[in-house]
Amino acid sequence: MRKVFLSILLLVFATMLAACGNGGGGNEPATASISGANDITITVGDTFNPLDGVTATDSVDGAITNIQVTGTVNTNAPAVYTLTYKVTGSDGKEVTVTRKVTVQGQAVEPTKIVIMHGAPYEVDPFHAEYSGTRQQERQALQRQVEAELNVIVEYKPYPANAPWGPDRVNAIIQSSVSNNHLADIYWSTSDWIQALAKAEAIVPIDKYMATTGSKIHQSYQKVSMFQGELWAFNEGNLTVDSGLYYNADLVANLGVANPTQLYLDGEWTWTRFETWAKQVKTLMANGQEEMYPLGGMPSAYAESMIPLNGGTLINSVTQRVSFAQNPALQTYDFLNSLYTQGLFETSPQYDAGSPLWQAGKVAMHPGNLWFVTAPNRWGGLPFELGYVPFPKADAFTGAYTSPVSGVAVYHVASGMSAAKEALVFQVWNELQLWRTDAELKSDFELTLMTKFDNEIYVEAYLEVYDKVYLELINALGISAYSEQGWRRNVNLAVREGNARTLMDGIKPTYDAALEAYFNS
Repeated sequence: MRKVFLSILLLVFATMLAACGNGGGGNEPATASISGANDITITVGDTFNPLDGVTATDSVDGAITNIQVTGTVNTNAPAVYTLTYKVTGSDGKEVTVTRKVTVQGQAVEPTKIVIMHGAPYEVDPFHAEYSGTRQQERQALQRQVEAELNVIVEYKPYPANAPWGPDRVNAIIQSSVSNNHLADIYWSTSDWIQALAKAEAIVPIDKYMATTGSKIHQSYQKVSMFQGELWAFNEGNLTVDSGLYYNADLVANLGVANPTQLYLDGEWTWTRFETWAKQVKTLMANGQEEMYPLGGMPSAYAESMIPLNGGTLINSVTQRVSFAQNPALQTYDFLNSLYTQGLFETSPQYDAGSPLWQAGKVAMHPGNLWFVTAPNRWGGLPFELGYVPFPKADAFTGAYTSPVSGVAVYHVASGMSAAKEALVFQVWNELQLWRTDAELKSDFELTLMTKFDNEIYVEAYLEVYDKVYLELINALGISAYSEQGWRRNVNLAVREGNARTLMDGIKPTYDAALEAYFNS
């Protein structure tokens, strides 16, 4: 009985001690408090700032300015939203308050945003014939953007009277003049920035680059500049598209050096390129068929080899025509020496190449990466395609660089209110799956692996894949194949050996066009 009594006494004593302990400050009120976060009802379309009227104070330190708010309110969608406010007092205790925000009224009609593209199936993730990547991820993202920004995104093809080039540009401009724009965002190429900007059919986007446009890659910003302003944009980054492609089966059978390995070993110079082509010609001559080491148009070689001799066609920095300067003239002369030695095929063709190339009787041909698997280009060639970058001039010590022109870009149409314009640009940016430079390179490597059978070609391509600069030769409104066109005259110059005369003859036309491009 005594033991039971002592146990009860000890229990009572412990309870009293605990009560004393709690009374020693454990339940003291927090020093911080929040006021003004009362439940509120607003109407659809109203402006709402969650911190308006909300204050926080500390009984020791006074006003608290760092009020954390979690939760969002979409003022365009009727619903009851919950916000949570949190502050931390001088005593280290957190104080939270929740409030209900009721948005009532009729829902605001979603804003339709039209993106016009030459091939909507390439970019519309909901298209029945979508050919792009990450379809489900892009679909989910578009649904999210449409819900959060209360918009409907629609992809439309260009009308039949605007299939491409000048017809498309004129259609865009005419719709702007009549104040009946074809779309809110246009897909075009960098070559048409000048014409569209001068006609005020599109607007510059510089004011958005620090906010909604901050993820647009520098390479696209460089090609989108016209008269000091940015006029175009796109997802991802610019990559090298042009290169030399060769019949790897033929090269192996002839027993000559592999061009890609020569490049990786640092030996792919103009002299080594010439030696290689002459060896191929000698070995081909042992047969009875008409065969050539080099195919394609000389201008395709010149365009990519002039930068590897320290020159350009149009120098966008100095704003001068430079295809008649020494680096370019030396390149034409070198190609002429190859031509006079019989190293070029005599009936070349652009793009898909001549019947001789298609039949495997030409060893090497200039081309673009997309040619490799395109059914209307090289997708059906009966031999393995190898890739090698263009050779550098023997004395050239600079880094590899490749010209790009006619880059696919988007523009924001003119004629919208400031609010609509900002929304349109924001929506486009939020629809993109932005990636880091490392991710972009990894994705590009995967693309290369689907196009080439040998890892050595992928390795060579990755060494130069982002070494690009904007070449304006095609952006001045002069047809490359006209009587005054650079490409037509270069092909003549390489065959006839009169490069200086021909280049000096067409230079005034390009001088005038360049002056208008930069200054009018």
